[in-house]
Amino acid sequence: MKNKCGEFFSTRKPLKIAGMVIGGILLAGLMAFLFGWVIMLLWNWLMPTIFGLTTITYWQGFGIFFFAKLIFGFGGSHDSDSGKNKKKSKKGTIRGTIGKEIKKEFKKELDKELDKEAKNEFNEDYDDKYEDWWSNQGKVAFDDYIKKTAEEIKEDSTE
Repeated sequence: MKNKCGEFFSTRKPLKIAGMVIGGILLAGLMAFLFGWVIMLLWNWLMPTIFGLTTITYWQGFGIFFFAKLIFGFGGSHDSDSGKNKKKSKKGTIRGTIGKEIKKEFKKELDKELDKEAKNEFNEDYDDKYEDWWSNQGKVAFDDYIKKTAEEIKEDSTE
């Protein structure tokens, strides 16, 4: 595996690299100034008229922008195929990576507890067991839940 960072620096001249770094810093500063200025203009245009709030200074606008970035995130990296794949990533969620880990651990525990014959028997009888449970306990519990919910809605509507 090649070291891409090493390739980058070995093919560039030091002055060109320094120029790119300085240019990047200047561009970031310009963008920060621009966002603070736009927020100040929008705030001073809309908020006093709509909500009766006072106007703000540039630094207050920049502070609002920075605070919003802290709360809502800095954007992070984006995949190049994000336009192609509309499905949300489940990485790092219970249904995604964490869920897979939990399933693996559960399977290991199940493997320890049951031998192969017992696992096959359990899987074969699973549908029958589920149907028995639903007809004996599940349907009754669900009907009770629906009755309670309907009663709560009636009580809320009479108040």
